[in-house]
Amino acid sequence: MKLTHRILFPALAATLTLLLALPAAPMAARAGDLPPGAAPALAGPAALPTISIDEIRPGQTGYGLSVFAGTEPERFEVEIVGVLRNAGPELNYILGRLSGKGLEKSGVASGMSGSPVFIDGKLAGAVAFSWPFSHEAIAGIMPIESMRRLSTLGSGTPPMPMPPPVDLADLAAGKIPKDLLERELGRLQPRLALDARAGVMWAVSGLGEPSQALLRSALGSTAPAGRVAGGGPKDLVPGGSVAAVLAEGDFQMAAIGTVTDRYGDQVLAFGHPFLGLGPVRVPMATAEVVTVLSNSYSSFKISNLGETLGAFEQDRKAGIQGRIGLQAQMTPVTVRVAGVGNGLREYHSRIADVPLFMPMLIGSSVLAGLDAASYTAGSQGIDLAARFRLRGHGELLVRQSFDGASAGVDVAAYVLAVAGYLVQNPFEQVSFEEVSIDVTQSQEPRAATLAGAGADHLVVHPGDRVRLSLDLVAWRGERFRRSIELTLPADLPAGRYSLLAGDGASVDAARQALAPAAPVSFAQALDFLKSLHSRRDLLVIGVYGDPGLAVAGEVLPRLPASVRSLWSAAASPSATPLRATVVQEHREELDVPVDGAVRIDLEVRRRGDGDPTDQQEPGEKGAA
Repeated sequence: MKLTHRILFPALAATLTLLLALPAAPMAARAGDLPPGAAPALAGPAALPTISIDEIRPGQTGYGLSVFAGTEPERFEVEIVGVLRNAGPELNYILGRLSGKGLEKSGVASGMSGSPVFIDGKLAGAVAFSWPFSHEAIAGIMPIESMRRLSTLGSGTPPMPMPPPVDLADLAAGKIPKDLLERELGRLQPRLALDARAGVMWAVSGLGEPSQALLRSALGSTAPAGRVAGGGPKDLVPGGSVAAVLAEGDFQMAAIGTVTDRYGDQVLAFGHPFLGLGPVRVPMATAEVVTVLSNSYSSFKISNLGETLGAFEQDRKAGIQGRIGLQAQMTPVTVRVAGVGNGLREYHSRIADVPLFMPMLIGSSVLAGLDAASYTAGSQGIDLAARFRLRGHGELLVRQSFDGASAGVDVAAYVLAVAGYLVQNPFEQVSFEEVSIDVTQSQEPRAATLAGAGADHLVVHPGDRVRLSLDLVAWRGERFRRSIELTLPADLPAGRYSLLAGDGASVDAARQALAPAAPVSFAQALDFLKSLHSRRDLLVIGVYGDPGLAVAGEVLPRLPASVRSLWSAAASPSATPLRATVVQEHREELDVPVDGAVRIDLEVRRRGDGDPTDQQEPGEKGAA
């Protein structure tokens, strides 16, 4: 440890007691915290003496500890500027002027959050935040008494997830916001009062420049990260670097800060919220600082991630609290990229089981895979096959195709939207066992536009066979025609019968508009997701105007008037009247995606209602 001769003896004694304390007697492991066969954690150092915020006065001097290069904490100087009381509900801050270790030039560096501050040889609190573009290294310091309360809370139940980022109806209709990924990434930035910036640093690796640009836009800045050779430090000590890990592997994402306090198996860090979720379970790892990069906006540490030693379990306004030996569940994510570049490329990561952020992490993994294997920007085509293995619910496979200049971001946003609905659905808590994403790139868009359609005859009888001719225009290509033969239902009533033909996504959206049936259970929602079609599917549905009902998530078509009147009289909120009934579906997979949908109206005549040979000349319909 690099400590100068100027440290007063009481401070030296307190610091060395904490940093160099040897493990004491074994401490009983809590059920479920340790992997099978693992040894329980040993008791850590004793708690350091602290100084109350009521004892803090302007002009007092002390020191802090943080890592500026390597893994050993080093001393910087602190002068107390004053105390901000009631800066928020039950929230006080100490303001300090930092100096030494180049802080006069760099200012407070991101990654210093959690750096312990000692006054009169006693622990006062943690460096928590600063202000961008500041000409002085003025830091907000979270009082230690507020942070130590985190250890008294114990493990709690994670909060209920927020509504999914995209609901089922919009997912079926393909109404996914272009900025969805950037918007979700923005949730990672801690929101602090006083217009201050949290002193935590987001360290990311595995992303290319387009993806990094999204992160910078959402978070303000990010830093590159690697892995510590040999695993790095084997313990967490005050002033040492610590990482809250959201993703590890070929794609990494972690918040780098500093340990404030360590006693027993307890670890306190950051001095401000991480994600602001309350009870959490996120891996807690060591870290190594490569260097501090001075920046006019906000300087930051460039770090490598080390070994996971435990997990954080509290994420509150006063900081984060974790325990050595505690385990955090992570979900394996595999991304395979084919079609462009050097054949099939495969990338593996593990992401933290945090429902609010898992969808964003999965979507970011897709973008990272595309960045690493080839590219995400520029006009292209992408085919997606995403498999979500759900604990207790089997596997969900969704397929979709994307074309255009934003295809790379679109595929990541689509995966995010599906994953978001699964883990943030309103019915039950759902977790992933594994996620596997396959994407196949084409160097240019491939989607053909559906320009028109017609039927070989427009006056039909129940059970007739009808040939449909669909006119399509290839991307930068010629017009071509695709024929489909359908056998009409044998029980069709007389009257108008409409065929809606188009790409799977467009027809799914039309079906949802015609017969909306909101699911009332996760099983129904899962069935709905399984029923969605790709834009590579040429889909035809048959519809006629026979009223029905949607009841408890199920469509009940062609109900007798007496049954409908009973439901109406009961005024059941679970029953939704339907104006049309979908009675037929035909699907064909195409070599290229399709864009657009058309409607063909037929006239159904019952045998014996007129001339059974009545037919019209073939009719044409334009794109819907």
